[in-house]
Amino acid sequence: MQSEEKNGLHTQAALVLVCAIAYFYAYHVNMYWFNWTEFSHGTNWVFLPSGLRLLMVLVLPVEAALGIMAASLVINYTSMPDTHVFNIVTSLICGGAPYLSRFIAVRFLQLNPQLAGLTSAEFFKLSVLFAIANATLHQIWYARNGFTENWLQSEMVMCIGDWVGTVLVLALASLLIKGFKRTRGSLNR
Repeated sequence: MQSEEKNGLHTQAALVLVCAIAYFYAYHVNMYWFNWTEFSHGTNWVFLPSGLRLLMVLVLPVEAALGIMAASLVINYTSMPDTHVFNIVTSLICGGAPYLSRFIAVRFLQLNPQLAGLTSAEFFKLSVLFAIANATLHQIWYARNGFTENWLQSEMVMCIGDWVGTVLVLALASLLIKGFKRTRGSLNR
């Protein structure tokens, strides 16, 4: 029994690490490709990592949220090493917003926790919910700390950027899953 718990803990730790690495690199790839779309501090017109955050938290709720928080903490400390409370709270928002969105969707929108039978309409609702929750939490925090001059404009831009990133990532994931199923189906014949 004790070795099963130990293996389970090792597996969870590995999943947290994988999610952290995936988010860390997705963030840097997005900054490389789309840094020119930055509107204000931490606010981009296109932000692909937001889609990855939601996708990971849908599949691995706790492990992904913890991995995103860890990666966000590293990202924040590399750019602003002396703003400890800001970095910690921002990291909590980064991992917490997709987790909160998932919770709201399961609890109030009757999203199946195992993600069985998800429709494109449900993915659309979920992506809008996540974009609004994430942008609102971030922009309130940024405004409180003086990083946002015009809260409403930054809120709208971040919401659009998160939604665009989420839709692109979810669409790509859907295409990859369909392609994998087709490939697997043709190999089994």
